[in-house]
Parts: sequence; C-alpha cells; structure tokens
Amino acid sequence: MKEFILAGLIVVLASASQIEDHGIQFQKFKLKHHKAYKNQIEEIQRFAIFKKNLEIISDHNKRYDQGLETYSMAINQFADMTSEEFMHMLKAQKSTKLTAAKIFKNSVGVEAPDSIDWRLFHKVSVVRSGRECGASAASAAAGATESIYAIKTNDTVTALSDQQITDCALGCGSGNLDGAYQYIAKYGLETYASYPFSNSQGKCWYNADRVAVRINSYVKVEENEETLKNVVGTVGPVSIAINGNYLQFYYSGVFHNENCTADNLNLSLLIVGYDNIGGVDYWTAKNSWGTLWGEIGYIRLKRGVNECGLTGNAIYPIVS
Repeated sequence: MKEFILAGLIVVLASASQIEDHGIQFQKFKLKHHKAYKNQIEEIQRFAIFKKNLEIISDHNKRYDQGLETYSMAINQFADMTSEEFMHMLKAQKSTKLTAAKIFKNSVGVEAPDSIDWRLFHKVSVVRSGRECGASAASAAAGATESIYAIKTNDTVTALSDQQITDCALGCGSGNLDGAYQYIAKYGLETYASYPFSNSQGKCWYNADRVAVRINSYVKVEENEETLKNVVGTVGPVSIAINGNYLQFYYSGVFHNENCTADNLNLSLLIVGYDNIGGVDYWTAKNSWGTLWGEIGYIRLKRGVNECGLTGNAIYPIVS
C-alpha cells in the first residue's frame, strides 16, 4: 500500500514539475519574442496552445533523432499560434503565377557550378523580419534586385528598400512578386538606409532623386530545377514562391515534407545558393521572418523534388 501511494505521489510530483517547466518556458518565450496579450484569458489560451506545440515539436524531434525526419523543429515566434492561425496568416500572401514575362530556359554551353552560396561573396544582405506585415514578396524582390546588382557591378551588396515596395505598391499581406517587379521596373528602388524598414504599411515617401538601382525588366524561370540551378549558379539569387504552411517550427536541416505540395504558394523566399549534404541535394533560401526562425533566418529545402512548389513562380530581375 505504501509503495502504491509513493508511486502515485511521484507521478503527481513529476506532472507538477512538467507544468512548472512549461510555465517557465512560456515566460522565457514571451520575453524573447516580446509577447503581450490583451488580458489574462487570452494569455491562458495562448499558454494552452504553447503546450500543445511543445508536444508537436518534441514528438517531431524524437523522429528526427531516429533518422525518420530530415529536419528539426524548435520553439520560435510562432509557438503560441495554432497551425490554423499560422496558415491564415500566410493565406493573404498567396502568389499569382506570372505568365507575361520572358521565360528563361537553359542556355546551351552554360554550366552552373556544382554548388554555390552567394552569401560567401558578400552579395546577400542581412535577414530582416517582416512577419507582422506579411511583406515576403517585397522582401524577396528587393533581395533579388540588390544581389544581382551587386554581382553585375562586382561590388559588396547594398540593401535596398523593401519598405518602399510595401508603402508605395503592395501593402502588407501581399505575395504578388509580379507586382513588386512591375513597381521596381517603373520607379526603381532607394536604399534601405534612405527608406528604412518599419514592418508596417505607411505613407509612400519615395523620392526619385534617391533611387539607387533600376531594372529593365524581369524574367520568369522555366519550371524545372535544373534550369533554376543554372540561373542561381550563373546569374545570381532568385525570388521564389512556396507553400509555407508547414514551416511554422522549422529550425535546422534539409526541409522535406511530402504533404507540402504546390497547391498553395503563399510565401516568397530568396534562393541564395545550393549544395549537397550526405547525398541530399538542397537549396538555401532566405526568409523574411527574422534571425530567430530557422537557420538564422534561412532554410534549406530539398532539391530535385519541387519541394513545396518552389519552381512555380521563380523570378529574377534584369538590372540596368
């Protein structure tokens, strides 16, 4: 009888310890990500969601440790959101496939290197966080423009203003890469320094005298990964649109999820390179959710399987 009572007490204490541990983790999460809720009721609701997400992350990482998953998960700024809320956040950014632009097809005699990372050549600017505004298309288009301009001029990259695109053309919550490039082709872009990032839509205060880079046009890449590799390897970083619904807790590794189809392209990224690890080919892509998400703001996507529909709307600019 004593043994039974003791065993029950141990279970109760272990459960209480776990609850306390979850509470401590939640407090750390709120501080790290500057979370503030409207009232105590919402905080209780968010804590319940947070605990469920901890279980999802823990279960996934157990499979990762067993070699059953190709990437790991971690707590990040989305840990107090349900998967439905996360998908709803991305829903407004749905990308429209570009049909009217020039199509890039593989050139005869042009061969891309086996691997490349444009960050190593100082052609990619720092990761910014536009999650609250949902301006991934503006970020990806500005990123491709600044990188290809730096490559063309053989200079270190100068960050261009994605905020200008948000304020003057797309607004928040837009995945319209075509619209972003149309705007850049017509007006050009100021630098990030002259038109800084604010993570919300404000009044357009574009000044033509401050324009740093202009583009002549933009090109859609033929929808296959060999052609995309050719462009990234020989021209420079390329903006893409993917299905972002399964990236909520991505932390590290080569992302692959068979459920991540091309049906819902709702997040724009910037492919900055490609390589192979352990026999697995992958793309390296820059996101716009800040450095506390993923691999310091980046994600590696499995290459050769059209992961999350990444070939569906790949675009790069022709800079002046």
